Amino acid sequence: MSEIVFNSPKPEVENFQTTLATLNQQVIILREALQERDQEIAKLKENTSQVSPGSWEVKKDETLTIVGAFIKLYQYVFLPGKAV
Repeated sequence: MSEIVFNSPKPEVENFQTTLATLNQQVIILREALQERDQEIAKLKENTSQVSPGSWEVKKDETLTIVGAFIKLYQYVFLPGKAV
């Protein structure tokens, strides 16, 4: 009986296959990350579309500055009845 001897793969082919497997795994991971980001973007678009621009309120700044305090004090002391 004769034996059939198969040639063992060359180290270059094994390295190439390992590199391809690694790259394939990285592509899968990147696709999953991209899909998660797409879902986040879709949620943000949905949330922003629910808020109408007309519903925003512009609030007046009513903080009292030092100058404003002096003006109010002046009006209170020197202009009785005309204080704001």
